[in-house]
Amino acid sequence: MRQSLFLLLLVLLAGPQLVFGQKKERKSSNTDSAPAVTYEKGTLTDGRHTGIWEYYDQQGELTLRMNYDSSRIAYSRPDTARYLLYLNNDWQLVRPSRAPQYMGSRAKRTADIGKSIRYPVAALQQGQQGEVVISYVVNEQGKTQDYQVVTTPSKECTEAVWAVLKQQPDRWIPAVYQGQPTRAQFLLRVNFAMVNQQEAAAYQARVQQQDQRPQAPYIDQVRVTAYGVERTAQTLPAPSRPGQRAQMPR
Repeated sequence: MRQSLFLLLLVLLAGPQLVFGQKKERKSSNTDSAPAVTYEKGTLTDGRHTGIWEYYDQQGELTLRMNYDSSRIAYSRPDTARYLLYLNNDWQLVRPSRAPQYMGSRAKRTADIGKSIRYPVAALQQGQQGEVVISYVVNEQGKTQDYQVVTTPSKECTEAVWAVLKQQPDRWIPAVYQGQPTRAQFLLRVNFAMVNQQEAAAYQARVQQQDQRPQAPYIDQVRVTAYGVERTAQTLPAPSRPGQRAQMPR
């Protein structure tokens, strides 16, 4: 009896992280907003994706169903948009026969990036705000390469974005054009903004209006906002080395 009570105590102390057996059902959702959005559903076996996994966008619509046992795409939401593909030694905006996509929930990936980036203290102290834009290429093997800083308000903001971006899982489904896997270019835009209390309501209304505008399918955008910051007028420093290449995540 004492041993049974001891085991029960261990289970209670371990909490929800304790998993018995090898298989674990997993649902990932955005807990920062209401109602919660379920981004993915599937089973992990010994830390690996197994069986059928389903992935959803911000609106809760199914975008991808993967069968990890057979390594096949069971369903992919139709996509007739134009993407930037590398054809004939040049980047061209064309409609691929199979659109490139993240092997998972791209909406969750973007949300994770946005939640993980912190406004650099040095940038706050110097009043630095603006947009970090990083381009990268998804190659024929579904891996990312050729990361490049297109524009940035400061070195500190670039480093804050890169520290998070390089930690993201590097798994993509490459574009197919005329029967051949083809490189595709993507952009990540991260807007750093400092907003005082008096401006907060107007800023949020403006952002909401901007986010309703159509956006190219190869662009992901997140916002990093510091609220309650009192600013003084000053000249912001020039962007640090636009076009600087970054290392590919491993």
